[in-house]
Amino acid sequence: MRRIGLAVAFWAALAGFVVLDALSAAPRDRFAEPSPLALGSERAAGAGHCSGK
Repeated sequence: MRRIGLAVAFWAALAGFVVLDALSAAPRDRFAEPSPLALGSERAAGAGHCSGK
């Protein structure tokens, strides 16, 4: 019975942290990010270890 209580407490705390994080984060504009399929074009090409900087 104690094990079930610990599991419930763990999942409740995890859900609480996820909700707290979602409420405190700034809104994200998904159109300001490069497309994941646009490999090697525009802003995505200047980032990462292959950019030569």
